[in-house]
Amino acid sequence: MPPIAYCTVIRGKDQSLRYEVRDRMVKLALEDGIKPTARYYGVSRNTVRKWLRRYQETRVAGLQERSRAPHYIPHKTPARVEDKVVRLKKRLKRFGSRRLVRDYTVGCSHGAFDRICREHGLLRRRRRKRARRNDLRAVKARYRFGRRTCNDTKHLCDIAEYWPQARRLRLPWYQYSHRDVRTGAMFLGFADELSVNHAAVFSEVLVAWYRQHGVRLKDGVWLHDGGSEYIGSWQAKKPSAFQQVLVGAGIKGLEIPKTTYNAEVETIHNTIEFEFFEVDRFRDRRDFFRKASGYQLWYNWERKNCNRGNRAPREILAEVAPDVDPGVLLLPALDLDELPATRLEFEARKRQQGGHDVPRLTPTSWHLTCLWFQIHCLAVEFPNCGKTRMPPRRKPRQEVLICWHPSASCC
Repeated sequence: MPPIAYCTVIRGKDQSLRYEVRDRMVKLALEDGIKPTARYYGVSRNTVRKWLRRYQETRVAGLQERSRAPHYIPHKTPARVEDKVVRLKKRLKRFGSRRLVRDYTVGCSHGAFDRICREHGLLRRRRRKRARRNDLRAVKARYRFGRRTCNDTKHLCDIAEYWPQARRLRLPWYQYSHRDVRTGAMFLGFADELSVNHAAVFSEVLVAWYRQHGVRLKDGVWLHDGGSEYIGSWQAKKPSAFQQVLVGAGIKGLEIPKTTYNAEVETIHNTIEFEFFEVDRFRDRRDFFRKASGYQLWYNWERKNCNRGNRAPREILAEVAPDVDPGVLLLPALDLDELPATRLEFEARKRQQGGHDVPRLTPTSWHLTCLWFQIHCLAVEFPNCGKTRMPPRRKPRQEVLICWHPSASCC
C-alpha cells in the first residue's frame, strides 16, 4: 500500500502532491502493469488507464488537473457585452456595478458585471465600512424643504485630472457648496479664492432664489464648519457678512461641533469628484461653467439617489413640497468672482436712476438681475442642453431639458 491513500490525495488541495502520486502511478503501471498498480493504490483499473493514456498522449503535461468547466455555456455573457463592460469600467472607475447597470444599457446583471470586472482585475478592494451609530434618515424625513441645509467649501487643487486644466485655462480653484438635507438638492458656486465676501454673495443669491420660488426660510438652520470664509476672523468683534445675510433672512447659522454633522455636503464633494471633475474636459472658463451648470441641473433633476429610495431631488420635492415651484432646482452654477464686480457696477448705476417718473430699483434686485443674466447666457450658449425661459416675477416657470451625462458632457 502507498504511504498516502489515493483517495486522500485527491480530496486534498495540494496540486503538487497529486502530480507526484500520478507520476509514480504511471511509472509503476509501465513497469508492472495496470492490474497490480490498481491493486497497490486501491483504485479502479479505469483510473490507472486514464492517467496512463494521458501520459502517453502529452507526457508529463497530461498529469496536471484539467478544467471541469463545460465547453459550451448557453447563458454565458457574450464577448461583445464583456468588452463593453470592461471599457465602461475603465472609463468610470469609481462607479459601482449597480449604478452602471441602472444608468447604462449594459446587457447583463450587476452580478455578471462584478464577475467580469473581477476577472479583468478592475475591482479595488473595498474599505471596511464603519459601524453606523445612528440612522438619521427618519429624522431628516421630517424636515421641510429649506428647513436645514449644509454649507461647505471644497479645494479643487488636489484633483489630479482637474489640476492641469485649471492651471492652463485659469479655472476656479474653490467650490462653494450648498445642499438641502431633505431633498438632497445641491447648488454650487465657484471662485478663485476663499473669502467671506464670496460666501456672503453666494448666500445672498441663494436667499433671493429661494424667496423667488416660494420657499419659507424663516427659522431655517444653515450648517457650516466655522471656516474663515463663513465667520471671518476668530477674533472678530461683530458678525461677518455671511452671518449678517443669514440674520437678515431669519436663518440661524450653526457652526457644527463635528465634521460628521456636515456629512450631507461632504457626500456631494466625493460624488462630484468622480462624476464630474475626473471625467470631464474643458476648453475654457466659460465652458467650465456651462458643463458645471449642466451637471448641477442633471443632479437635481434626473440623478437617482439610492440612499433616498432611488429618487431624484425633483421627485422628492414634488412629494414633500408640492406648493414650491420646482424651478427652484434649476439654478445654474455661479461664478462668484464675477458677481461682486457686477454688484458694484449695478449699485453705481442704481444711484444714477430714480426720480419722479422713474422708480428706483429695490436694494435686493442686483443679484436677481445677475442671476437672470447668467440663466439667459446659459440658454444662449448651452443650446444642446435645453432651453430656459425667463420666468415672470410672481409665477416663475422654466423648461429645461437635461442631457448631461457623467461619461460625456453635452457641450
